[in-house]
Formats: sequence, C-alpha cells, structure tokens
Amino acid sequence: MRVVYPLVTAMGFGNNVITLAKAHLIAESCGLAYQRPIWPPTEHVPGQRRGYGYYFPWTAVDQARVAAFSCLQRLQGKFGVPRWPPAVFFRREDYERTRQLDIGEACLAHLAKSGLDDPTKSVLVTTSGMWGGYAGIKRARPWLEQLLLSHGETQRRFQELERAIGARLRIGVNIRMGDFLPRETAATDRQGERLVRLPLEWFSRVCRQMREIADCEIVLVTDGTREELEPFLEEFRPIDIVGQPLTALLGLLLLKSCDVVVCSNSTYSRLACFLNDKPYVWPAETLVRDPLGRCGYLWRDDGTPMPEWCKKPIQPGDGDRDAIRRCFALSGHFSTVPAGLKRYLASQGTSAIEIQDDLLYGDPVPLQ
Repeated sequence: MRVVYPLVTAMGFGNNVITLAKAHLIAESCGLAYQRPIWPPTEHVPGQRRGYGYYFPWTAVDQARVAAFSCLQRLQGKFGVPRWPPAVFFRREDYERTRQLDIGEACLAHLAKSGLDDPTKSVLVTTSGMWGGYAGIKRARPWLEQLLLSHGETQRRFQELERAIGARLRIGVNIRMGDFLPRETAATDRQGERLVRLPLEWFSRVCRQMREIADCEIVLVTDGTREELEPFLEEFRPIDIVGQPLTALLGLLLLKSCDVVVCSNSTYSRLACFLNDKPYVWPAETLVRDPLGRCGYLWRDDGTPMPEWCKKPIQPGDGDRDAIRRCFALSGHFSTVPAGLKRYLASQGTSAIEIQDDLLYGDPVPLQ
C-alpha cells in the first residue's frame, strides 16, 4: 500500500490548492495513490457542511480509508508497536534539503534516503501548507485545470458565461472585499502581505485606461456585494457573478480565461494568475520593496514559501520599462498604464510577453 494524503484546512481554496498539487506531484513521482481529502466545513463555502467537498466529493470508501489510517496510527502510537505502513510527513525542511525544486521529485529523493522509493514497499505520505510555492508545483498546472473543471455544475455555468462573453479581449478583475479590512480601519500601512481592501478607484482607473486603449469586456470576480461595488458596476457594466452562490471554482475559471488579470492582494488572485499565462496587474503598495525602492517582492525573505537557493537576484537597472511584462506592479497613484501594457492591449492580447519576471515565483518586479 503506497498512499499520499493532502492535509487540507478550513482556509480558502487559494490557501489549500498548493497542498493538493503537492500531493498530486508526490503521487506521480513516487508511484503512490492519491487519496482524496476529507474537507472540513468552511466559511468560504457557506451553507455546505462538507466545505470544498461540495466541489470535490468523497465517497464512503474514502472516509473509511482515512478513518482507518488515523485509527491505526493512534493505536500504534498508544501501544508502542512499529508503525505500518511507515508514515512520512513531508515537511518544508525535508523539501529544502533535497535541493530539488519540483515537489514530486524532491519527495522521491527524500523517500530514497529510507529506501521507501522502492515501489514494492508500503508507505503513507502526508503533506500540508503553502511551502514550496508555485515554483514547486508548476508541473501540476494541467492537473489543477482539470480539477477545476471536474465539478459538472461549475463547468456548465462557465460554458454559459463563455458564450455570453464571446471573442472580445477580456480584462479579468478580482476585487476582494469579504473578510478583507477597509483601509481606514486596518492597522498602520506596511509593506507586504496584509488583508486590506484596495481602493475601488484604483480598479476603476486601471479599467478605464484599458478601455480607452482597446475594445474589451470587463469580467468581474468578487466576493463583494452590489451595494459595495455599485460605482464600478455602473461605470463598466461588466460580466459578473456578484451575489451568485458557490462561485469559488467558477471565478477561477473566468480569470484563467482572461487576456489580462487585475489583481487583489489575495491567494485567490495568485492562483488565477498561476493558471493563466497572460500578463497581470498587481497593486504595488502591497509588495515588499527592495532597499532602493525600485522593485518589489510578494514575500519578505523570512516569509517566502520558496527555498532561499532559488531566489532570483535583482538585476542592475530596470531593464526595458516599456516592455510587455508578465507582471505590471502599479502604484495607487499611477497616472497612466505602462507603455508595454498599452502595446499588449492594442494588439488585442496577441503580442508575446517580453519579460517573464513573475512575483509568483519570487522574482522582483519594477514598481511603476
């Protein structure tokens, strides 16, 4: 028996997806069976006792198998007998010691130290958390895309919206409200990650300038209400799913299908951009600035989910500031969108990205 089990939490889907992807890659690389998780209830899927299990249901067999694993390990611990099957909790320190970036290959190297890479030997591997980041799970992108489409009702709703949007250039906008604090009631402003709402006017200014450059459809994904978003809704008349129930996967599919994504500082926006190869716009104030204040990172050095040895150094100069970039970091007081973004929009999203520096993989990007 060779099994890997992802330890999921009641946090949002963007927080759990890295755990799922890690378990999938471990299963592929190490010749293990992927055991579907038993999801706890969560406020992010209201009205559903099974939480994200609404989208990814488990069977009675899954539940019995997980309960048996748990009971067996408790009994073995209580009576001090050798554990069978051998249990391996794959941790960040295990991962980083292997010097392998891909999570699956790293786990294989870790198991090899104990002889558990042998496909004839039983082992139960568990893993959790966001360590490894998007760089460590890059190979899992096709699997994650299929996972989003595996829920039939979500796929049907997405296809209906696809037909309504048509072939126009799509600007995806993720405005996070919900449990994010209004700026005026948040703690003192600081660099880096924080659960603070961005000003609605910032999103409006970005979209307004984009519409001046190209004929496009605005696609809004948000957890806000119509009352909170009324000025944006009135001005842009976007395709939206505001107020609809059970949109966690639907919103990701919509953002993934867009030619540009305008982000909130949330794991949901990050996941959407990870699944989408097109340019994205990130709020510069939420980034950790380098000592000269020219570039920004998504995480502080002591908070990055990726190993220190894979961090990309800041290059001298700013490169071509007019290039079409994977990531454009715009301040709250920007006056005009960058020339590279203008060129991309004018091409109706057909021009290639010229500079691939990406916040999601720990790269520094210039603040504009």
